[in-house]
Amino acid sequence: MLKENSKIIYISELNLNKLRKWKKEEYSKICCDLKLILEGQKINQKDLHLGFIGLATQNSELIESNKKLNDQLETVVKELNELNKEREEKVCRKEARANRKRLPKRDPVPPEIYQALIKATEAARIRSNGYTAARLRIALCLLTITGIRVNELLPLKVHQLKTLLEEGWIKIDRSKRGPASHKAYLSKQGKQILKSRQKDFNLLYLFKEDKSYIFTSQLDHNKPIRREQITKDINRIMTLVSKNLPDQPNLKSHSFRTSFITQLWKDTNDIEFVRQVIGHSKLDTTSSYVQYLSEKERKERMSEI
Repeated sequence: MLKENSKIIYISELNLNKLRKWKKEEYSKICCDLKLILEGQKINQKDLHLGFIGLATQNSELIESNKKLNDQLETVVKELNELNKEREEKVCRKEARANRKRLPKRDPVPPEIYQALIKATEAARIRSNGYTAARLRIALCLLTITGIRVNELLPLKVHQLKTLLEEGWIKIDRSKRGPASHKAYLSKQGKQILKSRQKDFNLLYLFKEDKSYIFTSQLDHNKPIRREQITKDINRIMTLVSKNLPDQPNLKSHSFRTSFITQLWKDTNDIEFVRQVIGHSKLDTTSSYVQYLSEKERKERMSEI
């Protein structure tokens, strides 16, 4: 009986040791698992923290990128609005031009009318102011021999006039589309007309230096007169002469340009050459100036072919 009890006690102790060993192993395992869980949580928290930082960075970049895109969109919209506005204004200008009141077509200024204009400036009531009369004759002369516009006279200076007399060309600053700077050359007839005004040029040289403007008041040589003033002077003398002519042609300041282009076309029969000489950007513009040949002129031209 004692042996059996001892055996039972031994088995119990053995089981108890096994149980203790098992619990110890289980405890160690549990501790190890807990440790892994805690380390995993730390890693996850670190990753989560980095993830939040990354998201915040990406969000900031997205906000900045969105701002740039909005700015670009505003710029594009602004440019499109300006473009549409320009197109609308262009359409309005085109319609206004098409519907504008057409002025009577200006007649050209042939040599006999030019001489009548010069003679009219020498009348007593105009000759009372020698400087103003000389200035007007110089304007009529330059418009006749170069075909330039009235407002292109105003920037001209005395040294340019001297170059025209000595070398037969003058540099013109264009007031409309076309070459910004253009040289006008003289024909043989133009040189003769220019020389006939030598007295007026000599009078001009008495008043002005080389850097002075040609078309100024008598007192202030550093500032050209207004376009309206010189146009008024030219149109007044042309109207006076026109009234005394049998057919009373419609003569205006721009008639000189019409006459120059028409005569040059008749002399050369080359409209492209005329376009380049006059400084037009389009051939159609030059063609619109050309006056039709008379029956006599057509007959003479045909006889030369």
